[in-house]
Order: sequence, then C-alpha cells, then structure tokens
Amino acid sequence: MNFPRGSASQFQPAKFEERGTAVAFTTPALSQARVRMDSRDNLELTVSAFSGVKGNYVIRWKDVPEIFQLTMHDRALQEEIFKKNSCLPPDVRMATLETARTGLAGPEAQKSAEEAITEEENEVLLTRYFLFKSALERLSGGQMTLHVSDFTSTAGRDRIRSGLGEIAKKLGTNANELYDRLERWGQYISPLGMPGMPKESRLRRLVSGIAGLAQSLNHWADSDKSEASDLARGIAKVAYFTDDFARDLAAAAVRPVEYAERVLSNWEKATEALERDIGRLWWTVDGWEFILLLWKDAEDRDRDAQRAAVTEIYRVLPIIPDKEAANRPNLAAMQENTRMQVRALEGWNSGSLDIEMVRRVENVKRKRI
Repeated sequence: MNFPRGSASQFQPAKFEERGTAVAFTTPALSQARVRMDSRDNLELTVSAFSGVKGNYVIRWKDVPEIFQLTMHDRALQEEIFKKNSCLPPDVRMATLETARTGLAGPEAQKSAEEAITEEENEVLLTRYFLFKSALERLSGGQMTLHVSDFTSTAGRDRIRSGLGEIAKKLGTNANELYDRLERWGQYISPLGMPGMPKESRLRRLVSGIAGLAQSLNHWADSDKSEASDLARGIAKVAYFTDDFARDLAAAAVRPVEYAERVLSNWEKATEALERDIGRLWWTVDGWEFILLLWKDAEDRDRDAQRAAVTEIYRVLPIIPDKEAANRPNLAAMQENTRMQVRALEGWNSGSLDIEMVRRVENVKRKRI
C-alpha cells in the first residue's frame, strides 16, 4: 500500500456521524476502522495510524477492496455495507451478522451470529410485552392484564386489540392504530429493553460492561509498573465518562413510558425523540463490544499479553465527540489525555507487528456480549 505523504489527517470529530461506526473487519490493517458518510452521502472509510503516519486516512468505500488485500469475509462485509448504504451502528451491525452467517469468518462466528439474531428477535418480543403491560396498565387503570403468550399467536394479538377500543378513543385514534404504535414503540426501544425484564437487552449489557471495564482497568493499573498502566487509566476515564453519558441517554429513552398517554396521542412528534435518544445511545456504545471482549480475553493471560491488549484498546478507544457532550464537565481534558498515538496491532514495547495480538483480535471478533 502506497499513500502520498501527508494524506492522513488528524482531528477530533465534532459529531457521532463524523466519528463513524466501527467495522468488524478481520484484515489486520483495518481492525476497527470506521465507516461514515462523506459530504455527498457516499460511504467512506477512516483508517487510523499505520505506515508510520499520525492521524487518519480517509478512503472512498468503493475503493477499499482495491487498496487493501481483504479476506473473503471482509470483501463480503464491505459489499453488504455498500448495499445497505448506511453507516448507522444498527445497520452496520446487521450487515456484520448477515455476513458472519455465511460462514466466511468460520463456524464459531457463524454460530454466534445466528444466536445473536435469534436473541435480538426474542428481545423485541419481550420488550413489547413489558411495554404493552406497563403502558396499558396505566391507560386502563389496571383493567387490562396481559400474558407473553398474547404476543405469540394471532388470537392473542386480536384479544389485545379488542380491548384497546375505549383507550384508543380517548387518545383520538382507533384500536388497530394504537396497537401498531405500541408495537413500533417496542421495536424502537428493544435494543435497550424495559426495566424489570429478566435479561438485559444488548445496549444495556454494553453499558453495564463499560462500567465494569473501567473498574477492572483501574485495578489492573494499580499493580502494573509499565507505561501501559497510564494507558489503562486513560481508558478507564473514558469508560467512566461514556458509562455516565450512556446511562443518561438510556434513562431518557425509557422515561416516556411513564407518560404513555402523551406519547401515544402525539405519536409523530414523540417518535422523533424516541429515535433520536436510541440512535444516540447506539452511537455512544459503538466500538465498545470489541473492547470489552478483548479485555475479557486478556484478563487470564500473562502481563505482556494484557499490556498488548491495553495498547490495542487505547488505539481504538471511542471518544464522545465535542458537540455531543458539550455541556459535560471534563470532556476537553479527557480528550487531551487520550491524544497519544498508538499504531495498529504493534507490540506494546517493541513497535513491531504483534502476531499473537492479531490472532487474539481475530478470535475476539467471533464472539459477542
């Protein structure tokens, strides 16, 4: 790969859209590279810190297979994202799962993707049940009782609709439309889930994991005497900040359930806020699943392996962009503390390609939270 000198740029993105979405490429040079839209709504890839240059390369998405020697899996993933023409985190995630289902990343990744898709379908069903139950108990004064089985059969769904008539009239709509609104509401928030669910949905699991990572890395840094300890503390600061930011977004996304009547009677306006809050939460936790899995993989390894993992995590660390958290204290100081340049998949103390880390990264990308 030959790039003209100075073709890389370094900047702090102001918005999530500028930062882009991490892509689970298996090609080492593209580990956690990010896809985003350019000014003409065409996909492009940002690749950080290789060939000894500081900053990011920006490459047209359609040119990626011509510039890099992609694995078969990565070619399929690149094509799937190109076909979707979206850089939104849930769309990139679905492209990743659909590609993994083909088996091109191996049987373990294929099985993990199939399980993830099934799990998310179950999360939608469970979230809808808890949302319907909570909203309709409030709206009916406790007169309507629901069971999970009501959502798995036509007869059950018809029973719910038949009981919505009087409530729908009060909201200025009809039973079918009210049912559809509740279904769509459940779809919107299913990645986050509802309070009281027996199992956390994916985004809530990630938020919980980010807080746990911060604690783990601070504890690890206290007993490490290398330069990697400073990197670990820097990662922990970012993780705590991200956890706090994400929890506020999560609370905002589920709070409307408390005033369901207002949401359902002003549906078009309410959906804008619902989509915005869930969308920002998706952006906030993007890239953290890889980080959580990489550290989990390293925790039981020797110190050098852990230091290598810390270095790789630091390199791909997702920072909250300026304008997304402009009113948050300590954002600027945190960004300044994470400007140290770390190159992709290099040994933490050698500066040469860490083959063992490459293998661990490949293994991690077959797993999920």
